[in-house]
Amino acid sequence: MRAAPLPFVAVFALVTAGLTSPLGANTDAAQASRNISISELSMQDGSPDASVCTQRYGNGYTVSPSQDAPRRIFVSDQGHTITLVDRSEIMGQGIFAEHDRFMMTFPPDTTEEIEVTQFVTGLIGGDAYSGVFTDGTCTGKIMAGPWMTP
Repeated sequence: MRAAPLPFVAVFALVTAGLTSPLGANTDAAQASRNISISELSMQDGSPDASVCTQRYGNGYTVSPSQDAPRRIFVSDQGHTITLVDRSEIMGQGIFAEHDRFMMTFPPDTTEEIEVTQFVTGLIGGDAYSGVFTDGTCTGKIMAGPWMTP
């Protein structure tokens, strides 16, 4: 069992396995959450107008386990829904690296799911992780802060 804080999407698989302590199977109203910062948004095709990316991701959001499926789905304070599809990780010599693929909905249209791929790295035992992501249209950098409990 890992005691280190995890990248925000890494939590999905470990929660599914029941291994994370801050989230566990908690379905109470007061749940752990994590701040996600988004930066350097751009269009994957190089187009100069990245307004669609800003609309989807903004500068970031706070994620917490979904009340409906806390072991697989996370929701944000901005109305996003994030569902893990698959992940792989490598750990060694104090470094954590992970590749994640998940489906995400974006406000205001929460009916359309978009596949997002992310690569994140950090130091094992660190409280923040960072990396890059793409959804096929937008690319950017992501930083996940430590889990916060209410």
